[in-house]
Amino acid sequence: MSSADNTYAVTELSFNTAADEYATCMYQKSLVVVSNRKLNRRTILGQSDYKLLGFTQQKSTWSVPYLLPGVFTGKTNHGGITFNKNGTQVFFTKTLSTPNTYALFTAHKSTSYNHLWRDEKQIIVAASGFSIENPWLSTDGKLLYFSSNMPGGFGGYDLYAVQVFKNGVIGKPYNLGAQINSSANENFPSLNPDNTQLYFASDRKESIGGYDIFYAFTDTKSYSAPKNMGTTINSSSNEIRFIPTSSTSGYFSSNKNSLSRTMNVYAYEKVAAAAEFSTSSQQD
Repeated sequence: MSSADNTYAVTELSFNTAADEYATCMYQKSLVVVSNRKLNRRTILGQSDYKLLGFTQQKSTWSVPYLLPGVFTGKTNHGGITFNKNGTQVFFTKTLSTPNTYALFTAHKSTSYNHLWRDEKQIIVAASGFSIENPWLSTDGKLLYFSSNMPGGFGGYDLYAVQVFKNGVIGKPYNLGAQINSSANENFPSLNPDNTQLYFASDRKESIGGYDIFYAFTDTKSYSAPKNMGTTINSSSNEIRFIPTSSTSGYFSSNKNSLSRTMNVYAYEKVAAAAEFSTSSQQD
C-alpha cells in the first residue's frame, strides 16, 4: 500500500438509499449525484432511469434532492457531469440510442434565466458506438478529462484529455499514456483544486478488489506513477469518483455497504498519519 493508507476518516452520507447513488461533481453549493432512485414527483413517468440529482448540505443534514432542470432531464440516461469554475459552461454525458453508451455534450448558462442552459450541442470525440464517460474539467478550464473505450487505447476504458480553448472550441483528445492507463479499465478522472493531483478509479491488478481509487502527481503534461489510495478509502468492493473539495476533504462513492451492495456516497476527511503523530510527539 501507499503512504496514503490509514489517513482518512470516512463517513457514509445520510441521503443514501437502496438505489444507486454516486457523486459526480460539485455545482455551486450542491453535490451532484447520478442515481436511479425514483422521485415522488408528478414527473415520475418522464424520468430517465439514471438521472442527475442535487443535494445541498444544511448543517448536519442534507436537503431533499432536486432534479437538475432543462438539458439535464429527459428519458435518456445521464452520467458524469462537470462545470467550469464560474458555473457558466457545463460538460455532461447522456445516452443516445444505446443504454450504456454515453455521448459528450456541452451547454452554456442562460444570461436571462439563471436556472436554464442554452446552446446544447454534442461534442464528437470518438466514432459512433464508443462511450465517452465521466468528464472532469480542470479548475482553470483548460483541460477536459474523460474516460472512453475508443480504439487505440491500452485496454478496456482509458483516460483521455482534450484542450478547451478560450473561444470554447475543443481540441483533439489524447490518451494519457501507459504511465496512467493499463490493460485493465481506468475511469472516473478528477483533479484536486490546484490541479496537481489526478485521481481515477481502476480495476488493475494493484487494486484491493474491484475498482480502487488511485492518484498520481501531475503538472497536466506529465504524470507520476499511480499509487493506491489505501484501505481507509478502498475496499474489496468498488470505489469510484474521488471529488476533492479542499486539500483535506471531499467525497467518493462505493458499494462497500454490506446491506445495500449498491453505490453510495461517502465523505472523507484527511487525518494525520501515524508517522506524523510520532514526529509531532517527539518534538513536544
